[in-house]
Amino acid sequence: MTEAIRRHVLEGVAWHLTNGVPIPAGETITARFVDGTLAGHAPVNRYRAQYQSNGDALTIGPAATTKRTGSPEAMRAEKAFLTFLEYVATYRIDDDGRSLVLIDRAGDEILWFVAAPDISGALPGRWDVRFVRQETTLVPPRAHAAPYLEFDGTGRVAGHTGVNGVHGTARADGDRLYLGPLASTRMAGPPEAMDDEAALLRALDHVAGYRIDGHALYLMDADGQTVVQLERT
Repeated sequence: MTEAIRRHVLEGVAWHLTNGVPIPAGETITARFVDGTLAGHAPVNRYRAQYQSNGDALTIGPAATTKRTGSPEAMRAEKAFLTFLEYVATYRIDDDGRSLVLIDRAGDEILWFVAAPDISGALPGRWDVRFVRQETTLVPPRAHAAPYLEFDGTGRVAGHTGVNGVHGTARADGDRLYLGPLASTRMAGPPEAMDDEAALLRALDHVAGYRIDGHALYLMDADGQTVVQLERT
């Protein structure tokens, strides 16, 4: 495998950890290498670190993380994973381009990943809004509202935010999601409905990533915090 191909396969792929540290049930540890920056979820906080690669050599600097707390098991896994990243000296990608192994300075394999399946194909369709983050709490819409988003699979999203219709662009790249600019109609409604709509629109402005788990869609901000939770209709 040439260096050009190797670099292309390493970078821009959403890698999911399969072995190396105990992964708590229901959690994922991810890594994505793009233009010298490694970022992902590990498994409580989002993290970001700088890396350098040259041939098979790979060095990863200390990671900065968000400041959320989780279960003791998840926090131990996160600490171990971030520590191992700083031990990395080389890497190997299998010939099929679907498996990544990070290797330490002693030549020991320490972290194993697989390329995540492209779930952007699962995004198209209608999703009903179940919860919206307001300050520090996920709050359900009021009974009179039925907000939803519908992704058409061609780069467009439309829907209803409780009072007004909304439409705009949507682009998925691995586990990242780019929304907008979003345009909205200008109808007025009851004060409670308008407040809920404003909260939803603010949340959508902060969307930076997404995760699909069964029939649930989680829209997340840059820190990996869920800002909108939806359910497939």
